[in-house]
Amino acid sequence: MTDSPLTEALASLEPLLLDDEFVMLGYERGLAPATPDALAGEAFAVRIDDPYETTFILRAAIAEALPDPSVRVGPLRAIVLVAQLDPGLAGFMSVIAGALAERGVPLVPIGATTRDHLLVPTASWPEVLAILRGLRDAARSLSDAR
Repeated sequence: MTDSPLTEALASLEPLLLDDEFVMLGYERGLAPATPDALAGEAFAVRIDDPYETTFILRAAIAEALPDPSVRVGPLRAIVLVAQLDPGLAGFMSVIAGALAERGVPLVPIGATTRDHLLVPTASWPEVLAILRGLRDAARSLSDAR
């Protein structure tokens, strides 16, 4: 019997905590500033334009140079889930979100082309890393038992 793709993905879960604190800045649609030039050299930064608002996710130090947003969320820590994921994988983020929700930890998941990212409150990152490693270890135990 082979492991499910979800179990395999969880067994290869490797969280990488980025060094800096981040914030989310929300601007009403049409009121957002231009994307700062400083974002071009960033290892982790996001701008999302949707029909209702523009959201920036960026290092707190860069955020200070932008105009006051309608909404500011943070400080946050960013965690990159290093292992590449199959685009057809289902349930990966729901397992993570469920485990964090059981412990009352808020989460902002961000999907990218081949890997996922998590934004969590700065105060929660040690617990989040422990939870992620626990999920990984449990998946590895299931794989080893087969």
